[in-house]
Amino acid sequence: MNFSRALSYPFHNLPKVMSIVLAMTIAIAICLGLVANTYDWSPLVAMLYGVDVGAAASAELQPMGASTFPGVMGLLIVAAISGLWISGYSVDVVRSVMNGIETLPVIQFGRNLIDGFMLLIAGIAYGLLFVFLLVVEFALLSLTSSVDGYNLIVLLAALIVTIVALSLIGWAYLIGMARFAAEGDHKAAWQILRNIRLARAHWRSGATLLLYMLAFTLLYGVVRSLINTALGGFTGGFGIASVTLSIIIYYSLNLLQHFSTQHLIAQFATNIGIRSDRYEPGKNKTDAI
Repeated sequence: MNFSRALSYPFHNLPKVMSIVLAMTIAIAICLGLVANTYDWSPLVAMLYGVDVGAAASAELQPMGASTFPGVMGLLIVAAISGLWISGYSVDVVRSVMNGIETLPVIQFGRNLIDGFMLLIAGIAYGLLFVFLLVVEFALLSLTSSVDGYNLIVLLAALIVTIVALSLIGWAYLIGMARFAAEGDHKAAWQILRNIRLARAHWRSGATLLLYMLAFTLLYGVVRSLINTALGGFTGGFGIASVTLSIIIYYSLNLLQHFSTQHLIAQFATNIGIRSDRYEPGKNKTDAI
């Protein structure tokens, strides 16, 4: 896996990344505007920034409209739709990178939403499997809790099993997403046992992927901290300009990291033998588990 290629991938596609950021920012800003317009927030702002603290502390927020509910609902809807869309669009991103294309694919909003929903259902299945393993571990720990001298050994064994299981299930989910991208069939993401076997067989590549993903998290986390520190004074108010700038920075950094990670996942899938030349749009069949 090539770390530098994955890191530079979203920056080579920066205009498209920023167009996505702009669309999300406008949607969020509209919903925040509806919520913010519900009350006169000046007493709260005065109290937070030390302007006439005594008066502000005793003042009550004055209602200005009845837009709180649609604003809050709008925020929830935008968050849900954008999350599903990004997840589904990631399938196309992985597929294009596996095909050697270093440009972000064309947005197909409806299909991306459906793909994102399919991945959400698959993710829930993988999550339930991990929860089931945890329940089994807790049951075994409860049964051995009264056995002297074995508590520490059992706890260490349970910790190791939990880490290994979480890693395998996480890699299996990513393999399922890559197979979904390669084969064009969402059922590939739900073939949990098959994907876990692939994850176990290629655990070294999975460990490398995990280390690179952690490196991205650390790198972008440092960048976020530096930007927040540098712009803290400028974005400290509650004005629409500062709120909008904060949203833009948040979405920009998250999308840059996300697309870099998808590039890594595509490289990981290619390294373990998943090929995208079997992609058939609308395919309805997959091999059995």
